Amino acid sequence: MYATQFIEDIPLNHRLVTNYWNGIYLLDISPEDAAEIQRDYGVICQPTNQMDASVLMDPGLRFNFKEGPAKYYWDKILENISFKHYPSNRLILIDRYLFAGEGSLENVLDNIFDIMDNMLPIHKIIGAYKVTLIIAQPKEGDSYPLSTIAENVYRLVPDLARPYPINIEILYLTNKSCLFPFTHNRCIMTNYTITQVDHMLNAFENAKDENGNTIRKSRCLQSIVPQGLFTPMGLNDKCDSPHEIHHYLMSAIYSYLFKGEKKSKSSTPKCIYAYNGKIMNISNKYETKRIYGRWLLTEKDI
Repeated sequence: MYATQFIEDIPLNHRLVTNYWNGIYLLDISPEDAAEIQRDYGVICQPTNQMDASVLMDPGLRFNFKEGPAKYYWDKILENISFKHYPSNRLILIDRYLFAGEGSLENVLDNIFDIMDNMLPIHKIIGAYKVTLIIAQPKEGDSYPLSTIAENVYRLVPDLARPYPINIEILYLTNKSCLFPFTHNRCIMTNYTITQVDHMLNAFENAKDENGNTIRKSRCLQSIVPQGLFTPMGLNDKCDSPHEIHHYLMSAIYSYLFKGEKKSKSSTPKCIYAYNGKIMNISNKYETKRIYGRWLLTEKDI
């Protein structure tokens, strides 16, 4: 009964689609109204008399890199799953050691900026767009402090020049966090896409060629695979569709934010949380549920 009423209410109150931000809405409405909902709220919305499943299909691309000059960069890698083809209202970057190890802070920020610039819609949306970074705290002295990370990532927002607010959240985990095991596989996720990255999201850097010209250089040997949620082979049960890992990771994040960290005798927080450049500790289930509420619903505040 609730589901039926919910669907029937959407044409009268478009904002309801934010209750299920990665839902797929097939409604008895005009193509113009469906396009308006999709544009304004970053969700897939189609009229029932013009349904098109192609928006959910994987483009079938794979980019392979070795250390050295790169033929492709984030604009080409992400082009076929970017805002040009897929609606979205949030972006999630998962990389355990994104800010650890070799590489300057400026270079990491360049990669993050270029990923965001290619994935965030350029048209106005209703409400704020959410960007979430899930990273881990490396060994002491092997990373920048979270205060520096949070401040500098949030400073990227004005340069994106988007006509809507952008909220930047960072979950900074210790290896004791129950979410830590899910940070090993590097990926970029939106509502309806997942890009799997073998080794590092800090994938590229500027370098000089033999003539002194600036070129893009891959920092390591890895494959980067931008994907929609479904493949023809997956739908025919010949293999798993990208939807499987997308759903698995999303469910892990939901569960973590809803249930919170397990109780511990240690006073050291297992996760430090940063929101728009400001830091707070996640010390109990109440705190994670507050994040959970805002993460799911567009208009909730801390």
